[in-house]
Amino acid sequence: MKLTHVRALAEEYATKFNPKNLAPFPYENVTAEHKDLRVYFTSLDDDDVSGAILYKDGQYNILVNNSKPLARQHFTLAHELGHYFLHQDVLKGEQAIVDGEDTLDGPRILYRDDDNKTKHLEIEANNFAASLIMPADLVRRAWEATQSIQECARIFSVSAVAMSVRLTKLGLIGE
Repeated sequence: MKLTHVRALAEEYATKFNPKNLAPFPYENVTAEHKDLRVYFTSLDDDDVSGAILYKDGQYNILVNNSKPLARQHFTLAHELGHYFLHQDVLKGEQAIVDGEDTLDGPRILYRDDDNKTKHLEIEANNFAASLIMPADLVRRAWEATQSIQECARIFSVSAVAMSVRLTKLGLIGE
């Protein structure tokens, strides 16, 4: 799937599930409509794991590592929702996608394995997450009002790194 389509789809979902433009994103609106989806904030055995999405018996379960900072948890949940909305066919075949610190968007994107399909799925989920919880028009308005990466990050409940990446991708700041 082209990333422009992934971003557009996420922006549609942002409008649908967050019509009041709340921050942080009201994930409960997604789970209220999608009865096959459950979200659990829990301690995960491996501290390198930020989250996972599992498919079993017709149910999708998102696990978010609650030992991570809130901004990381927020982005992780959006990333796993990206897998839910974009990769159900893969989940039904693989039954799980586990995401560590290195698969979530940062100043550099690193991957645990060299599999091109896995890289592409993670890139799609990261782009979906960023567009879902930091919609372009709202980020532009926040940037115009604040001119501060830290303040924009606070408004959207994301890390300064995630906000920097989003502002750069939107052409609002240089690399």
